[in-house]
Amino acid sequence: MKNKNHFVALLITAILLIAVVAFYVRSSVPNRTAQPVVTGTPTSVWEALLESTPYAYFTPLPEPIKSPIDGTYTKLDSSHPQWWKCLRCADYRVAGGIWTLQFDQGVMRVHYEVTGWRSISSYEVIDNRLYLFNDPYCPEHTGEYEWSLVNGELSLETVNDPCSFNLREENFSKQSWVSCDSTEAIGCEDKRDFQTNIIPDNLSVNVNVYGGDSRFFSKPPDVIAHANSDDMPSPEGIQISFADETIDYGLHRVLWWDESGTWIEATIDDSFEAVGVQILGEQTIGWARILFDGEEVWRGNTSAIWSKLGRHGGFIEISGFQPGLHTIRVEALGFDYRPVTVASFGVSRSGTVKP
Repeated sequence: MKNKNHFVALLITAILLIAVVAFYVRSSVPNRTAQPVVTGTPTSVWEALLESTPYAYFTPLPEPIKSPIDGTYTKLDSSHPQWWKCLRCADYRVAGGIWTLQFDQGVMRVHYEVTGWRSISSYEVIDNRLYLFNDPYCPEHTGEYEWSLVNGELSLETVNDPCSFNLREENFSKQSWVSCDSTEAIGCEDKRDFQTNIIPDNLSVNVNVYGGDSRFFSKPPDVIAHANSDDMPSPEGIQISFADETIDYGLHRVLWWDESGTWIEATIDDSFEAVGVQILGEQTIGWARILFDGEEVWRGNTSAIWSKLGRHGGFIEISGFQPGLHTIRVEALGFDYRPVTVASFGVSRSGTVKP
């Protein structure tokens, strides 16, 4: 009798287990007839932010009332841009590039275009005071500023704002914000170009663009010269030079939009048949062009060449030229206000690389 009861208990347990498993399997299978029809998705971080609203952490959301400062503003921070990957950078940290700030009926939105960092909060305007609250990076704090708007330029002078270890006040009050209604505003228009790989017609040389890191190709360059020749002298037959304001980053050089930091070049002797440049960085890298002996042979969005495991870029190689001294030059175009990280130049004595 005891064994029979034990058997019945096991049977009941098995039936219940099968029922539970069947329920979860059935519920995990997509119901195709119930899937919503997707008619469109945000095409940028900023557009997605425009669809977001603040959360009332400790303070109720204000009434959606238009204020005297409502509008969209931008600023071009002249500091070095953020070219490195950061899993937990300080929020609101000052960095070079385009920043966008919007006030819209009680909702403040801020966006750093280079990395895609953004935030959202509530705000109220009382006389010449601006109050910020419900910011997810400092929900316990209320920032207070004195504002002025003259000829389309919004200035924010800090009264008190401890948000993000005072970094929000440092960012907001560093310089004036220019209204997007002004013809002098920079960064209000979307300058994305979906033709990201442009090679001119009728070139006298061959140009090939390969995604990835050329060091790990099946046939890599015969000789590699690191971009930061100050830290690693170039091999014989290669001479590297660069603009004074390019940024040294290990063995790399970072180009940016400052007129004294836009270019790097390598001159090779007559012992090589092919030469290329390795651009390799984070998703932040932007538009550049490549010249060979003064002639433009390629331009494009360097981050769109290739990406894998968070790395972006590729190897652009020129071949088919006559023996002699030749110069390959990389220039950051700058219109997108993004960095371009040049890792190295690679040359081959015979033939070209193979991915």
